[in-house]
Amino acid sequence: MEKRYKYLAGIALVCFSAILGSCQKNFLDINNDPKNPTDLPLTQILPIAEGGLAFNLSMNVGGLNSAASTFSHQIVNFRVNDYIVDRFTFQTPWSGGGATYGLYSGALQDFQTVINKGTAQNAPHFVGVAQVQKAYIFSLLVDLFGDVPYFDALKGNDALNPKFDGSSAIYDDLFKSLDIAIANLSAASSSISPDKTTDFIYGGDRLKWIKLANSIKLKLYNQIRLKQDVSAQMNALITAGNLILTPADDFQIQFGTSSAPENRNPGFVANYNSAGSRESSVSPYFYNTLKTLGDPRMPYFIYNQLATAGSPTDNAPDFKDGRFVSFRFSSKGPNANRSQLNSQSLLGLFPVGGRYDDGAGGVGKLDNGLASGALRLLTSYQVLFIQAEAALTIGTTGLSADTLLKRGIRANLRKVNAVAASVPGSVQSVPQMPSIENYITKVYTDYQAASPVGKLNIIMTQKWISTFGFGIDAYTDYRRTGYPVIPNTTGAGDPEVIATRTFPFRLPYPNSEVTSNSSFPGQPDPYTSKIFWAQ
Repeated sequence: MEKRYKYLAGIALVCFSAILGSCQKNFLDINNDPKNPTDLPLTQILPIAEGGLAFNLSMNVGGLNSAASTFSHQIVNFRVNDYIVDRFTFQTPWSGGGATYGLYSGALQDFQTVINKGTAQNAPHFVGVAQVQKAYIFSLLVDLFGDVPYFDALKGNDALNPKFDGSSAIYDDLFKSLDIAIANLSAASSSISPDKTTDFIYGGDRLKWIKLANSIKLKLYNQIRLKQDVSAQMNALITAGNLILTPADDFQIQFGTSSAPENRNPGFVANYNSAGSRESSVSPYFYNTLKTLGDPRMPYFIYNQLATAGSPTDNAPDFKDGRFVSFRFSSKGPNANRSQLNSQSLLGLFPVGGRYDDGAGGVGKLDNGLASGALRLLTSYQVLFIQAEAALTIGTTGLSADTLLKRGIRANLRKVNAVAASVPGSVQSVPQMPSIENYITKVYTDYQAASPVGKLNIIMTQKWISTFGFGIDAYTDYRRTGYPVIPNTTGAGDPEVIATRTFPFRLPYPNSEVTSNSSFPGQPDPYTSKIFWAQ
């Protein structure tokens, strides 16, 4: 059963509890400010850390996920159109700004605090949960930026200018860290353990955290398969079977429906705010891929605000096909910059908790969607696609690639149906998806007829479709394998969609590192410099 994540409500509860605790100790102690506690218990730090992870990895405004989803052509987003990124683009998700905590200053620092305090308090179960999430975040930072501060990071005054460590060395240590996390999670006793009130992801279920740790290892081994032989390591994990293999074990964060305090999916808030600009639209390339495949997930993934194909729009759109309205990536067309506030097609029920497209149209608003769409980070269907890729390319043990492909597609389709069934009738009547097996049969038939390269493209395409809403892995997959095939807007035949810059193989380091870290090694060219696992 999916759990609701009350991020800001959790922070408010933490603050209230801290204030109450301080007041009970000594309200008149002038050396202690009860409104600004200097220490918090593990039970209050862990949920805040998980909230920081959720916010920074969701499809929020100007975030890493939105950029990666754009570069992998799941969505289009004006902030990174034309592949234009620089040292100011990702400052907020890296280290925060204003009232926003980034990954280094927020989630990672909080997880490290849990690790330090939990170790001192003989609470290995808390330590293990924090270690798994810390390793996961660092793996994404390497995948996106390459070399990053790691071994000297999160040490506060002991390392104010942390050095940048080699990507490959960080990966090597992540495998070790995950093994240590598994050992801590397996400890027979712990002075205190996470539960449903302190762990909003797995409710303190240590077996699920261990499955996640193993699944992250499987994912990372697969991502380096082009650089070293990882068959033995992957075979051991697959044979043991202690992986995320059912929806109940999915690594996801379920948001809520409240606006006061705000705990809705940030991607929903960013894209269904009809009073301001719509943050993103669905990529025409993604839409055309679903249309060509006859993919039954289309109305669950994409909400069309137009009621009919001939409906008037705000302005003449850059791209329109029937009721679908969007703009092309790097478009220089005459309508590229015109607002399509109340007609552009929006991200739907799956992934951000928007609306199911029942064909009636209507303006998407903050009060007419589910709002609580989950952030799905590593799921049972992703693990199946990872195994399918490995089975095809390096011949890992277990099921065949085609069987794993079918199971991965089926798992995602069933997940979409489960989300559809969870929508209250008061929000919208959402039917179950038809033709699941027919669609799987069609993809399987195409797969059987394809060449080895074509088979890999089909596996990666289906994985790309299923991860709609979390584009970081899709961006990594494309840079690793060259699949799925996505538009090359650098050398496009249409002069209206020739990108200003070439495809970025990594993200540029933020300005804070450039100007404030004396250990900064220099800014690599994001358009030519590749991550260590790339071809």
